[in-house]
Amino acid sequence: MGLFCLWICKSTAEVNVFNFITNQEKICLYTDLKYQYLLKTEYKALSSTSLAHLSNDGVFLLFSSLIVYYSEPSLGLNITILGYFATIYVLISGILSIPVGRWSDSGDRDPELMGFGILLLAISLGVFSVPFLYASSMAILTKYAIVGLGALVLGFGQAFYHPLGADILRYSMKGKDSSFLLGINGSFGSLGRAVILIIVGIMIVDFGAFKGLFYLSLYYFAVAAIIYLMSRNLRKSEGYRERVEARAKEKKKLVKMRSLPGVTEFLGILTLTLFLRSAFQLAISTYSFTYIDHIYKSGFLAFVFLSVALVTPILGQPIFGQLTKRKGGNYTLLFAGVLSLLAFVPFLYFSHNYALSLVFFSIYAFAAFTGFPSVLGFLNQKVPKEVSTRANTLAWGIGNTVGGAVGILIFTTLFQTLNISMEYSFLLMLSFLILSIATNLMIEPFSNKLASQISN
Repeated sequence: MGLFCLWICKSTAEVNVFNFITNQEKICLYTDLKYQYLLKTEYKALSSTSLAHLSNDGVFLLFSSLIVYYSEPSLGLNITILGYFATIYVLISGILSIPVGRWSDSGDRDPELMGFGILLLAISLGVFSVPFLYASSMAILTKYAIVGLGALVLGFGQAFYHPLGADILRYSMKGKDSSFLLGINGSFGSLGRAVILIIVGIMIVDFGAFKGLFYLSLYYFAVAAIIYLMSRNLRKSEGYRERVEARAKEKKKLVKMRSLPGVTEFLGILTLTLFLRSAFQLAISTYSFTYIDHIYKSGFLAFVFLSVALVTPILGQPIFGQLTKRKGGNYTLLFAGVLSLLAFVPFLYFSHNYALSLVFFSIYAFAAFTGFPSVLGFLNQKVPKEVSTRANTLAWGIGNTVGGAVGILIFTTLFQTLNISMEYSFLLMLSFLILSIATNLMIEPFSNKLASQISN
């Protein structure tokens, strides 16, 4: 309103003209300017968070593919220990996302936190490249230490984007249902998983593992700066003074989640469902590259297989976002779980047929990698804004991420420690997906007790 008045008062003539405008016309003009500002904010939020999502999820499967290269005779690292490293970095990602949520809810620094997360990913890529440079001269314990450090930094970096990106889109939408935009945004995450994975494979073939990862690290340093510059004006409060005052007030009194009736119970059953589902999904994601490589004896064919299969969530994310908007998050999560189950079993059965296994794994990926619009859109519909980022980090960090870490640990134990075949280990892990479908059926009574948070 201040900017509008300043524009009106540039000259006496303009003031005189303004006096002849009716009150209704003044309201319409102000409303139109406000709409244009909000529309610009939505586009800026969508573009900056989409780039961040593409970059963040682009390295989602990176470590699982590097396991194959680190365990080659030239480096000589043990695949079991590397599997435990994968567990550690996923676990760290989930646990650290909780303080990230508190930092966001208690202040107004989402752009800084989001850019910092991508910066950590850039550092981890640089660290991962080092053992390949000194493969023959580096002591084996030093290699483990460097790879472990890279996994640690990767885990820290992966903790930031998902709760922050969802929250930025939420408050940029000013109370509207953000599920569809979350779906569009999620498709960029899926695009990153598909495209960056195949780019890494090509770069490793063309330049070698060290240069390929090092060049990718440089790209991530640049994109971290770009993301911050694009999003630096996206704030929960519109004015600087208002932001400072709000931050001071929120630091003194941060709304407790348990003070909001029904929220804790709803988050509890939703988090349990995501924990069980992710225990299955992350185990599959971590070892799918190794599984395909074992069958076809080609790392490049494994890169191609996963990259092609991960194209389907690019289309799936907006579809599931729209489905969440129309049917609600509970319905969407249940549909995704059932479809994942129905597609994964044929994938295993036809695993030695490259074309058929690719078709069924693509259907599985279409359903499985839709958590961003489904889960965070569901939370947007049901959880009050005062605790929104903490709710995101509880469901995503503990449910989706820590659950995944537990799944990787269980699968590594089954496959490596107990020497159960990979196919049978995958079948045993299906029990977690089946249990998640069962608990998903229990969510609706809890979600019905919460009022809708969508204003229009």
